[in-house]
Amino acid sequence: MHHSFERRGLSLLPAVLLLIILVTAANAQQFGDRHKDQIITFPAELLVQNGGPIIDIKNPPMSIMHAAKADGVTDDTEAFKDAYDFIKGVFQKEGPWNPTQYYIYIPDGTYSVSDTLIYHGPTIGSYPNWNGTFDLNHIHIIGQSRTRTIIRLQDQCIGYSDPNNPKIVVAFQHPDTVFNNVPGGNFLRNITIDTGRGNPGAVGLYFQGANQTDLRNITVKSDDGLGKYGIWFKTGSIQGYYTDVTVQGFNVGIFDPINPEGDPAFEHLTVTGQNEAGIEHTGGGLSLRGLLSEQTQPGVPAIKIDGSGSQTVIVDSSLIAKRGASAIQLSASGGQGLFARNITTSGYDSTIAMGSQPLISGKFVTEYVSSAPQSLRPGQTMKSLNLPVRETPSVPWYDPKTQWAIVDDYPNIQAAFDSGKPVVCFKVHQYKISGDINVPASVKVVDCLGSSVQGGGLVISALSADPILVEDSSIPIRAGAQRDIIQRCAGGNISNPKGLPINFYLENVNDVASGDDFCRPGQHVYARQIDIEYGSGSQIVCNGGTLWMFGFKTENAGATPLTVKNGGKLEILGGYTNTTNQQPPDKQNPELRIIDGDASVTLFTNLGAPFLRMVDETRNGVNSIFPSSALPLRGNEYRRDILMPLYVSYIGQ
Repeated sequence: MHHSFERRGLSLLPAVLLLIILVTAANAQQFGDRHKDQIITFPAELLVQNGGPIIDIKNPPMSIMHAAKADGVTDDTEAFKDAYDFIKGVFQKEGPWNPTQYYIYIPDGTYSVSDTLIYHGPTIGSYPNWNGTFDLNHIHIIGQSRTRTIIRLQDQCIGYSDPNNPKIVVAFQHPDTVFNNVPGGNFLRNITIDTGRGNPGAVGLYFQGANQTDLRNITVKSDDGLGKYGIWFKTGSIQGYYTDVTVQGFNVGIFDPINPEGDPAFEHLTVTGQNEAGIEHTGGGLSLRGLLSEQTQPGVPAIKIDGSGSQTVIVDSSLIAKRGASAIQLSASGGQGLFARNITTSGYDSTIAMGSQPLISGKFVTEYVSSAPQSLRPGQTMKSLNLPVRETPSVPWYDPKTQWAIVDDYPNIQAAFDSGKPVVCFKVHQYKISGDINVPASVKVVDCLGSSVQGGGLVISALSADPILVEDSSIPIRAGAQRDIIQRCAGGNISNPKGLPINFYLENVNDVASGDDFCRPGQHVYARQIDIEYGSGSQIVCNGGTLWMFGFKTENAGATPLTVKNGGKLEILGGYTNTTNQQPPDKQNPELRIIDGDASVTLFTNLGAPFLRMVDETRNGVNSIFPSSALPLRGNEYRRDILMPLYVSYIGQ
């Protein structure tokens, strides 16, 4: 068997509203899921039975494993459970921290299932000496095409009838897992999950993951509109960038319960046809950009925000209802942080309400902050920077039969890069190299498929108008020529030591942004979920360039999480710092350091006492301190942490 691998690819408004949209055209975008068509297939050389990382659900690597039929009639549940069991076996053998990575590949077809898709047996967390805090990580599931790769729950399926006892269809953790401390790297791409008919207790997807997790180009739907949740972030921690997602039907489209460490960031999201709420958000953070909510049932909010201690960011979105009380519904108890910008609504009585009290009654929100924006600058304009945002460029994919260079087929890795083929793919789990790899202009995609490459990095050595995509990788990247770089689901440092006027597009990356060479003058960085866990120094540094961040997580309070200096511009829309390893007051670093730079920041802290110096700002040699005591407490589970709905400091635009 040999596969190719390819990816392809307002209503009339009042004049005043049209003018507002024209003014903000720099950030204009399509609302909701863009429904990008993708066709993804793999060459047989990359199958597990041929030494690669791909588990084909229809052609499994072991004879004892069930092969899925995908005919819409045969029950394929066991084929999926067997694939999970394969990954579970590796996990148990190699340990929970850095197990070998595999990919469950699902070719086109309709896969009829009748039970939760997860490994057999009890939760892994019940094993001796694991203290109940581990479950699988790096679960990678990829469909061949979103519209034709369908996992469908059987109609009126046993166990899925009771909304008070919801049952999951596709799971990324065992349903009995209480907490997983190593959930990194999970992703689901290019697939439809259908909960069928007559299953009011069904949950389409139980997703968990942190650091580099990815939901991309997926649909979760109910054929009759019934079901408990479309997507359920049942347990923490949750941290990742999720894009081009549609949830159709269910009582709640996306349910995010009390996950104090959560901060999912959704872009290009559509929720439609829910019975109770498009999105229900209870704890932790949630960032939304390009949301399209279309509700046909009366009184259904686009976003329902419950409990205290949560922070929500929503920008550049459209919220539509047949009729209803409020598009964004805050709990009457208060205690939530909300930042909203460039929001249009239709059909709702108000845009934002707290309990039954409307806060914003108009149909357009230019900018709203739940508590007074903060600044150390007298006379400061108390609004966000609202920086222009560029979408990550689309990169075409190429036929592996003629246009892929699999490094194992060449005498050395550099030879694969010099082959003239546009895609370089890594096959086995670990490589050691003796120096840097030069990346010529002919290479458009570097796909590591989770391989660990140690001993050197990638040097983007040739000018090109085409961006280069490096994904599922841990290779450091150094810009050596003028060429834009896309880094996706990756670790390893990325730097621009020459200060070239280029763009970095980062999606679900970790340990990449430390040092002055990350964002230099004349450079733009668009970071959609970034995770830094360095223990000292400065973690995320904007050194004279322009850095737009949509979701982030940092850890280790011995470091300064965020720095902007040398005339740089930093805008952060959502994210949090885990304040671990808290330092004595006389040795504490600030959460945000500003040295002759501009910033607008919305974030929260987590896991203990916050930074006493929330902002340390120096302009023209004069230093000022903004204390965390001036900000509202989160409450809820982590009562000493704080919310920062908006802090601003800039000279002008």
